Amino acid sequence: MDTNQATPPAAGEPEHLTRPQTLERLRTKLLTLTDSEHCVCAVADRLGLACGGFSQFTDAQFRQRFAWIADKRPHASRKELEEAVNAYLLGRQEATGAVLACDVETREHDACGGWNTFDNAALEGLYKRVFGRPIRIG
Repeated sequence: MDTNQATPPAAGEPEHLTRPQTLERLRTKLLTLTDSEHCVCAVADRLGLACGGFSQFTDAQFRQRFAWIADKRPHASRKELEEAVNAYLLGRQEATGAVLACDVETREHDACGGWNTFDNAALEGLYKRVFGRPIRIG
């Protein structure tokens, strides 16, 4: 069976997708909402993504999570640290060939757990927010 093909929904029913299909569609869409200067973490709050991106952390949490960056910049503002972390994550995307920081974080866990942060119900909710229509993963 072709895993890229979704099960057509019955009238009024949500589309049924596998988790990999859902992630691929989200990757494709989120990539259009970012640019070469901003990783998805940097714009997640603006996009209304459930994870919140950088905004999910207090200043202290952000400095602790990215201590190897923050410790070298003890007087940096939050904005300056976010710019440095954004550049770091964009570099990790490029170095690993990942589409989004979510893909990097699924493996590396610097900012979060990446896609593993979302159970199927949370992915269904994210999909609905991003695409405006419900799905069922299974």
